[in-house]
Amino acid sequence: MNCLEFRRVTLADPRRLGAEATAHVEQCAACRDFLVRSLETEAALTAALRANVPEGLRERLLDRTARVRRPLGWLALAASVLLAAAIAVAVAWTRNDALALAGIDFVVYEEAQAIADAKPTDLAVLTRVATEMGVSLPEQLGELRYMGTCPFAGATAHHVLVRTPLGKVTLLLIPERPLASRAVASAHGFEAAVVPARGGSIALIGDSGRSVLRAETLLKAAAALKAG
Repeated sequence: MNCLEFRRVTLADPRRLGAEATAHVEQCAACRDFLVRSLETEAALTAALRANVPEGLRERLLDRTARVRRPLGWLALAASVLLAAAIAVAVAWTRNDALALAGIDFVVYEEAQAIADAKPTDLAVLTRVATEMGVSLPEQLGELRYMGTCPFAGATAHHVLVRTPLGKVTLLLIPERPLASRAVASAHGFEAAVVPARGGSIALIGDSGRSVLRAETLLKAAAALKAG
C-alpha cells in the first residue's frame, strides 16, 4: 500500500484500518501524522454529535420557520441552525469525563509520589498485562521511562511513562475498569483520553491532544497488526 491509498482508506474511516494499512502506518511517519489529524477531526465530529439538543430548540425553530415570510427568510433559518450547532459543539467540548479527569489529576498531583513509592514493574510483567488486555506497546510509541503499579480510581493500575516525539505521555492500564466507549477531558493544561480495552481500560494523559492521539493511534495500530 502506498501513501495515497492509505490516505483514501483513512478518510473513509480512520478508526478502522485493515492489516495492510496498519502495516503501512507503522513504517510511514507522514501517514502516521495524517492518521492523528484524521482521528482529531473524527473525535471532534463525534463529540458534536453526542451533544444534547437544548430543550425547546425544535419548537423554537419550527416557530421561526412559520413566521418567516420574506424571500430570503431561509437564510435567517440557516443561520439559526448553524448558531445552534456551534453552541452544541462548544458545549460538547467543555464536557469532561470523570475518569479522564481523574487521570489528569493523578498526573498533576500524585504521579511523582506514586513513582517514589511504587515497586517498579519489569517489562515482562507489563507485556503480559498488556497482552491480556489486547494491547501492544510498539517501539514507535517512544522511550519507556518508568513502569510500575499504583492505586487509581479504586483499582490497581499499571503506570507507564513514555517520552514521545511530542512530549511525555502517561499511560494507565486498568484491567479492572471496563469502559463502554472512549471518553476525554481537558484540565490543568493537560489532555486525557480513556479508551476501552479487553477487560478494562487505558487512560492516556499528555500536555497536548496531538500527543495523546498519537499514542492512542499507535496502541490501536499495533494491537490491530498483532491481531491480524
